[in-house]
Amino acid sequence: MGLSVALLWPSVSYAGTLPLRQNTPPMSTPILDKDGKPLSLNVFGGMPILINFWATWCPPCVAELPALDRASDKLAGDVKILLISVDRGGSKKALPFLKDRSIGRPHLAFDANGALSREMGVRGLPTSFLVTANQRHCWIYQGPREWDDPAMIVELRQLLEGHGSPTMPSSV
Repeated sequence: MGLSVALLWPSVSYAGTLPLRQNTPPMSTPILDKDGKPLSLNVFGGMPILINFWATWCPPCVAELPALDRASDKLAGDVKILLISVDRGGSKKALPFLKDRSIGRPHLAFDANGALSREMGVRGLPTSFLVTANQRHCWIYQGPREWDDPAMIVELRQLLEGHGSPTMPSSV
């Protein structure tokens, strides 16, 4: 598939420098939901979404999964979290893996042939896109993060504030 593991990025909760806002890359390639049905990312329009590309064979991806799961609770109602597995085995590989680790709060999808990840320009794992509610702009995070850290939650809300997203509460 050509994706590399982001082993060189430290697992930090707050990198100190904010990612740059940019136009959202194309997101038109359908992927599969957890039931094996086609899913288009435009169904998430109207709500900010954090899209995380990951794989079971990627140690930094696996390390950040619990934080993404916990962040789903902290950001509920403000930001949807979508985990997109790029494992070639699709849901048959990733769902048991997630279940064994009690990861179940984020939305789940599968890009087994890597078509969406290529379309969006993913070059390494994990890669996450924080997409505005109108899906016009995003911020790209390469490498793992402590997504549930209070500073990270504040960062996500501050980035989205005033960019076509619902009003973000100030508490974490």
